[in-house]
Amino acid sequence: MNRTLEDVIHKNIANTERITAENTLGYVVSDNITGNVAATSFDNTSAQGIVKHMNILLAGLVQSAIRDIDPSNSVCYLRVLTRKFEYLVAPEELFTITVLQ
Repeated sequence: MNRTLEDVIHKNIANTERITAENTLGYVVSDNITGNVAATSFDNTSAQGIVKHMNILLAGLVQSAIRDIDPSNSVCYLRVLTRKFEYLVAPEELFTITVLQ
């Protein structure tokens, strides 16, 4: 895992604990460069599935659609509501945070 990503995770541990204490099923923090899971409250298989489908495929597609409309713009936050769950995706330059409610 990237040292910068580790620093960000450790600096924001209070926010992570607050998020997981509320109505949250779990979270995943993934490295955008390698696509690896950096931190998660899920088991490895579930975390890899979330990273693959939400962070890499869907967030990448949305980012591409936004850039097609306005090349100077980017996605700050993505909220996906399904019948059972709500996915909150926050893509950053080095990492992506996904929270499942």
